Amino acid sequence: MRLLVIALATVAVVVHAMDLDPDLVQSALRIARVEHDIEELAHDIEEAGKIDPLGFFKEMHARLDHYEGRFSRFHLRLAERSL
Repeated sequence: MRLLVIALATVAVVVHAMDLDPDLVQSALRIARVEHDIEELAHDIEEAGKIDPLGFFKEMHARLDHYEGRFSRFHLRLAERSL
C-alpha cells in the first residue's frame, strides 16, 4: 500500500512538472493495468489448455467405479428408502 502511495505521488509530481493532462495520464494508467490483466488471462488460458479433458473424465470415471464397487445392494436399498 505504501508503494502505491509513493507511485501515485510520483506520478502526480511528474504530471504537474510536465504540464500533462491528468485525464490522459489516468487513461494511460488504466490501459497499462488492462494490458497487465490481459497478459495474466493469456497465461491462465495457456495453462488451462494443458489440461486433457478426456483424461480428466477417465480419471473421475475410474474413481467412481472404485467407490461404486464398495456398495452392496443392501446399501443401495437403504439409500432408496431414505429418499
